[in-house]
Amino acid sequence: MYGVSSPAQLVRLKGFGFNSFFTRDKNPAFLSILAREAKRQKMDMVVYPEGVISSTFSAAAKSWPIAAWYLVDEPDGTNKLWPAEKLAALDAANKKWSPNQRTTFVIGQGSPALKYGKISDILMVDWYPVPHLPLESVAQQLDIARQGVPAGKPIWAVLQSFNWKDYPQRNPRKPRIGRFPYHEEIRFMSYAAIVHGARGIYYLTLRRPDGEPRTLFDFPEHLSRVTRVAGELKSLLPILDNGTPIPVPFPLADGLEAAAWRYRFRDYVIVLNRSKMFSIPFPEALLDRRWRPLFETRRDTKELLLEKDGVFHLRSYDVMVFESRFSLRRTPAK
Repeated sequence: MYGVSSPAQLVRLKGFGFNSFFTRDKNPAFLSILAREAKRQKMDMVVYPEGVISSTFSAAAKSWPIAAWYLVDEPDGTNKLWPAEKLAALDAANKKWSPNQRTTFVIGQGSPALKYGKISDILMVDWYPVPHLPLESVAQQLDIARQGVPAGKPIWAVLQSFNWKDYPQRNPRKPRIGRFPYHEEIRFMSYAAIVHGARGIYYLTLRRPDGEPRTLFDFPEHLSRVTRVAGELKSLLPILDNGTPIPVPFPLADGLEAAAWRYRFRDYVIVLNRSKMFSIPFPEALLDRRWRPLFETRRDTKELLLEKDGVFHLRSYDVMVFESRFSLRRTPAK
């Protein structure tokens, strides 16, 4: 979760399933307090290094639970004074100071990865389409970013959990446009990011715009839209981290996408409909009793789908996760 501003927030976030956070606060004394609480909660942190390196906390920070040091925010957008050479030099200096901790930065869309993608250990991509752009554009931007990074380099997706109406618009004379994403939208963006190779998911933001004392905790209906997804991902984390990627074990109709893993003698499949307008015929193989839908209110998969003339369809932007029965068979990895 982006936008953490106090240690107490970590306790609540951990309870909802989050295991990592980002703060924009650069005060090394405060970051030291956050690091202490993060260790207690077994959470990782993503923070700016610039105030820490030259402080009295410089040595201690090398043992903080750092997921990655955050070099700069959007060198392609809000910080255009960062040419690739300058960012690479900052990355090198950070690694010289703390060689055993990783580095990252975020870009505001996929294409700048062609310029910056070889810098740092992890690339973060933020993309916030609601309500202006199609949800599937999250997947598109991750695919574009992947073309600019070395093979095997992790990409983390930063997804929308805020209302654009809360922020200044490009034309201040026009009415502000925006809304908070629905649960189904946050869920689709999260799973689409995973299917398209994201190795980490962050949500922006817990903290409201500058000067606003309230946080997402003060809006339970919005908070639940994010935390329900976080809870699902927490339960899938052992599979996503330790499972073996396998080929999707059935054909897919045009418009459907899927990814599959083998973990502890079971197969797991995420299947989603990227179509904005249409329901898509569902794979018949997943209607078999060998497969169990996860995170659903009903066990019978057919009851969760749309039926048209005897054919079952997955609704637009819908996502389903399946677990197979226990099996000792071996499936070749991709």
